[in-house]
Amino acid sequence: MSSFGKIVRLELDNFKSYRGKQTIGPFYSFTAIIGPNGAGKSNLMDAISFVLGVRTGQLRGTNLLDLIYAYDDREKQQRGRRAHVKLVYQTPEGYEIKFTRSILPTGGSEYRLGDANGEQIVNWDEYNRKLKSIGILVKVRNFLVFQGDVESIASKNPKELTDLIEHISGSEDYKRRYEELQVQKGMADEKAVLAHQKKKTISAERKQKKLQMEEAERHRKLQEELNKVKQQHALWQLLNIENDIDKANADRDVEDDSLKQILAELEDYENESKSKKKEQDGHLKEMEKCQKRIAEKQKKLDNQQLELVKQREEISRLSSKIKSTQKEYGKRKEERERHLLEVKKLENDLLGVTKQLQSLREKSEDAGGKVQLVDSELATYHQIKEEAGMKTAKLKDEKEVLDRQQSADIEAKKNLEENIQQLRTRVDELKAQKEQMEDRQKKNVLAVEKHKADIERAKEEQRKLKEKLAESRHKHENLKARIGEIDSQLRELRADRHESERDKKLSHTVDTLKRLFPGVHGRMTDLCRPTQNKYNLAVTIAMGKFMDAVVVEDEQTGKECIKYLKEQRLPPQTFIPLLSVRVRPVAENFRNLGGTAKLVFDVIQFDRVLENAILFAVGNTLVCDDLDEAKHLSWSGQRFKVVTIDGILLTKSGTMTGGTSGGMEARSHKWSDKKVEGLKEKKEQLESDLEKLGSIRDLQLKESEASGKISGLEKKIQYAEIEKKSIEDKLSKLNVERLEEEIARLMPELEKLEKIIDARAGKIQSLGQRIDEIVEIIYKKFSDSVRVKNIREYEAINLKAIEQMAAERVNLHNQQSKLKYQLEYENKRDAVSRIAKLEPTLASLQSALQDAEKKKKELMSAIKSLNSGIEELKSEVTDWKTKAEECESSIQESRKKISTATSNITKHNRHIKSKEALIDQLTLQKQEILEKCEVEQIQIPTLEDDDMDIDQSNNDPAIDFSHLSGSYKQKSRPSDRDKIEKEFAQKISSLVSEIAKTNPNMKALVQYEAVLEKERSATTEWEAARDEQSQITAEYNKVKQLRQDLFMEAFNHISLNINKIYNELTKSNIHLVGGQNSTHAVGGTAHLNLENPDEPYLYGIKYTAMPPSKRYRDMAQLSGGEKTVAALALLFAVHSFKPSPFFILDEVDAALDNLNVAKVASFIRSMSCGVAMPISTEEDAADLGRGFQSIVISLKDNFYDKAEALVGVYRDSEHNCSKTLTFDLMRYRED
Repeated sequence: MSSFGKIVRLELDNFKSYRGKQTIGPFYSFTAIIGPNGAGKSNLMDAISFVLGVRTGQLRGTNLLDLIYAYDDREKQQRGRRAHVKLVYQTPEGYEIKFTRSILPTGGSEYRLGDANGEQIVNWDEYNRKLKSIGILVKVRNFLVFQGDVESIASKNPKELTDLIEHISGSEDYKRRYEELQVQKGMADEKAVLAHQKKKTISAERKQKKLQMEEAERHRKLQEELNKVKQQHALWQLLNIENDIDKANADRDVEDDSLKQILAELEDYENESKSKKKEQDGHLKEMEKCQKRIAEKQKKLDNQQLELVKQREEISRLSSKIKSTQKEYGKRKEERERHLLEVKKLENDLLGVTKQLQSLREKSEDAGGKVQLVDSELATYHQIKEEAGMKTAKLKDEKEVLDRQQSADIEAKKNLEENIQQLRTRVDELKAQKEQMEDRQKKNVLAVEKHKADIERAKEEQRKLKEKLAESRHKHENLKARIGEIDSQLRELRADRHESERDKKLSHTVDTLKRLFPGVHGRMTDLCRPTQNKYNLAVTIAMGKFMDAVVVEDEQTGKECIKYLKEQRLPPQTFIPLLSVRVRPVAENFRNLGGTAKLVFDVIQFDRVLENAILFAVGNTLVCDDLDEAKHLSWSGQRFKVVTIDGILLTKSGTMTGGTSGGMEARSHKWSDKKVEGLKEKKEQLESDLEKLGSIRDLQLKESEASGKISGLEKKIQYAEIEKKSIEDKLSKLNVERLEEEIARLMPELEKLEKIIDARAGKIQSLGQRIDEIVEIIYKKFSDSVRVKNIREYEAINLKAIEQMAAERVNLHNQQSKLKYQLEYENKRDAVSRIAKLEPTLASLQSALQDAEKKKKELMSAIKSLNSGIEELKSEVTDWKTKAEECESSIQESRKKISTATSNITKHNRHIKSKEALIDQLTLQKQEILEKCEVEQIQIPTLEDDDMDIDQSNNDPAIDFSHLSGSYKQKSRPSDRDKIEKEFAQKISSLVSEIAKTNPNMKALVQYEAVLEKERSATTEWEAARDEQSQITAEYNKVKQLRQDLFMEAFNHISLNINKIYNELTKSNIHLVGGQNSTHAVGGTAHLNLENPDEPYLYGIKYTAMPPSKRYRDMAQLSGGEKTVAALALLFAVHSFKPSPFFILDEVDAALDNLNVAKVASFIRSMSCGVAMPISTEEDAADLGRGFQSIVISLKDNFYDKAEALVGVYRDSEHNCSKTLTFDLMRYRED
């Protein structure tokens, strides 16, 4: 009997294609699931996988809700849907375990475990532990082979086979820990090596420091002796400096007293000059106001004169227009008289014709009853007439047609004649109008030519005036510009004076700071100067905002100065501390660039003590003579910051800045009083030349008059052109030629019509004669009976009078129509409206002429008034100008006095500055000596404290010279000082030479102790690293061995059984389908080989299978069926390592032929049902994992006929779901 349990049945509720509750089973040891494609076989396998905990992604669904049965999409959207699968498992002991997994409406899972006593909800961990207890490993999937798994196994590379066996063996659980320990082991090994190396290095350093300690002691003694000599030297220098400073201060006080007296005198002169200047500004403002009023009146005068010219032209135009309109008005009145006479004549003629028609109508009524016949004669007449009519009907019809045509043509002829006559009358009228218009046009053309000639003369005159005006204006503007330049220069001189006052105040502030704070050196502009005047502007641009910066000794001094400025509410200043300012060293290669390029630093004169401040202000900026060289240096190759001598700055970033400002240029270029006087004389000469040019306004007025004249002539030409165009339009509308062409076109038609009428009249006469002959013959007897010569005589007696009346009536009607047409035409001619239009036009022109005359008088009066006002204002301007010139002469006198005082002030300031510079230089020397002593740690004794701290002192300490030897205290001459200086230098040089030979390390003692401590620390560190290395290596080896043991246990088992299983699957000792026996009784061989036996899990496993009776080939060269058999052998071998109680296979025979299907089916049956197979020992059978339950999905009959039972899956089309039937084959199995 088998030692494994088995699946008894499955209970499904709405799982996938299985609707409602369905029980599937019982399942036997070897059960085959069959059914058509799409019936739900794989869904049944999914149900088993689902209940055993396989993930949703492997069940062909994105989430659990997709696994719930739904009839259609609407049912799928319903809420509250649930599903579950229950697997009933029977243990080898015979009791049942129920595994249930449910899908909740929320999309989650619920797990239940049950037995005969009932079920309970458990979590996944407990559920999974229960599965493991019966041999089900969900993670490894040792119970399940899906579709495609066989092909996947067959196509795995060696490394993937290694991963498979690691997965099966459980060594994969140690993979992460193994890799972590491997990294830790490498780090620990490296750490131990580094610690050992560090320990060796520190030991060598300890020996070196011991030797340096002995050398340091000797050096210390020499240094103490040197410091004592240097102290004496410094005290001697400081004593001499203090004596020199006292003398310089006394000299400076004398100069200060003289300067104060001169400054008081200068202030009086400046006050006097300001008052006169203020008075002069008032006079100039009044004069400017008068000039503005003159300009305004002159502008009004120009406008009035221009308007007067326009009015004169307008009066001339209106007079001409009135004359032409009056002439036209007379002509129109004569035309109206002729028109009225013509209308009256036509009306009389029409009345006469109407009376003639009325008389003719009465006459025809009286002659209606002359012809009288008896009834019999009348009947005979009508009978004969009917007979004659029948015989002459054709001829009469023909004649009647010709008569109608003739009448129509005669009427057309009359119409043509009337039209031609009317056209000829109209042509005569138009020709008369055309001659009249052509005469007007000739006069107009002559007037235009005359106006154009006048315009040419006026334009020539205007051109000459414009040239003269342009020349005068150019000279005027040139003189104004030159005067403006001189004014600008004079203002700049005043700005320089203001700048000098500002500098004086700033200098006073800096002097105060220097007195209060010894560390203040002075302003940058006072401490340095360009070597040549041409570099003044370049240095100004290069320094920029640091031109007025104050140089101080250190940062603390700067802070004290800023505090003082705030307390005194003085303007802010920029401070540059020499000791703490950060500067870049001078780039020596910049001095060898060639051309005119130089460092701005090199073109400045300054005390070398201030080097850091100057270098901070200008940096490595270059100065060049021209812009092209500057561009080449700044923007090509290595870029430089360059400034030209004319003030153009080019930066490294590519920007270029131009222009000038006051600053250094203003300070180095003071305008002298002589230059001011020269500028003023030049200005007066230019103003005199400006007056000689005369008034530009007169020229502008003349030019405006010429322009007005030209404008008037152009308007006349414009009006003439308009009239010319009007006449041309009228001439074009006369169309005399078109009327003549129309007459010429109608005349041939009239002639043609006359010819047709004449020809047709002959035909009509011929037809009439023929009809008369026939009628005479027919009427012969009747004519005799009524006693007339012939029937025509009878008809003539009665009809002739009627025809004459009709002809006369037609003639009168034609005359009446013609007269009506002519009368209507004459009435339509509007002769009155033309006169009515001309009358208001003439009145408006006369009114406009009167308005123009009135406006002309007003303009002349206004011009006269403006001229008188301008003359008065000019007189007033002259008075103000005289007063302003008197003030200017007073100002000039004051300026001369100021200039003299300023020169004296400059002289005294120069003397004071030289003394202050000497004091500053001596103070700086003193400061340098003190700083040098501080740097070299030489103590200078003071009266307050024997130990001084220069950085913390705000004032110079009072030095105690009692420590100085008596021989050095006496005042000495310069020659004696040089001798003493040489003695000190010789002593110091000797001691320095001795000290230089020692080359000690003064910190050797401290360093030796530190090295000992470092050596102890390094030893401890090395021991700790070595212990850590041993500990990690031991743990690493332990994990490595454990991982390798687990892997090799699985590998050895699978490697040992795979050959047996493959041999069983490939040898043929059974009957085949068709009754044939196999020829391969031995079977094939299969092997697993490790690529690296030492660490097999890091490398691949090569799977070799050799089918029976075939030579060795790679797996890739095997056929599809051979690959499938080899893959199945590997699957069964893997399953045998950790066998599950049941094995579920989904169409693993899909790629096999009938022979291999039979072999695989027989093997599975033997492993499941205990059917006898030639296995050597019971131990081999146990190793192969025989006794497990097999559930196989197959579509091949020679596979599922080996099963003990069949589960048939079919599709219920009525309910659209899957259903099953179970069929027991054991009842039909032959023994």
